[in-house]
Amino acid sequence: MQVGDLVKFRRGSVGVRQGSLGLIVEQSLQTTTEPGRDNYFIYDVQTFDGRVRRFTHNYIKKVTPGLYST
Repeated sequence: MQVGDLVKFRRGSVGVRQGSLGLIVEQSLQTTTEPGRDNYFIYDVQTFDGRVRRFTHNYIKKVTPGLYST
């Protein structure tokens, strides 16, 4: 996933319902110093209420914009 991707929330969290949409505005790599533990990305996701929240890839899923018609 990259900055600018539309994402759907797999799980609900505080202030975010499961299945709602958001936009990735920033990503940062979290490096771990523990042996055997992999590095991972943290994504700043802006929801449609205008708030920016941080999630790992376990909470969000990339959405193909063509699937949603208006």
